[in-house]
Amino acid sequence: MTQHGVVFYCSHTHSFYVSITRTQPRTQTLPDLTEVTADPTPAGSTASYQMCQRSFTSNSGSGYTVWYFGKSNRSISSPPTVPLATTGHLYVHFNASAKVYQYWMLSTNNQWGNVLENDEYPLNHDRVLKIRSNGEPSWVTRASTTTIQSRKVRENREESIHL
Repeated sequence: MTQHGVVFYCSHTHSFYVSITRTQPRTQTLPDLTEVTADPTPAGSTASYQMCQRSFTSNSGSGYTVWYFGKSNRSISSPPTVPLATTGHLYVHFNASAKVYQYWMLSTNNQWGNVLENDEYPLNHDRVLKIRSNGEPSWVTRASTTTIQSRKVRENREESIHL
């Protein structure tokens, strides 16, 4: 396979990513942020999405939060075909007109299913889904969710004292 890559700055994630053009199938190691164009959807239209990944490490193991990001002025009923997606990968769609995010995860039976915050990561049962304030997904340890909740409670308590 021949690949050509160009580095771009992603204003949505405030990160750099690589636009890759593929001419033949080939196994590859994914760069941290990638943009690709999806295969045609069942309706025959094409969808464009960005492929993003963020690494994670803890005592329970290391890996990546991998998600595909698409954006349009309407909601979608399901993600487009994503040839590189594997179990645990996420699809995030942003409806720009309604300012609403939609989230799906690819299951062990290779089907996209709706996913919610705190749902378990199928490849590491110690990790759950958290949604960052910018809409990006992140697989975090269960222990870190307790820490995050404790901080929020403490911050809210401190704010109410200062009011």
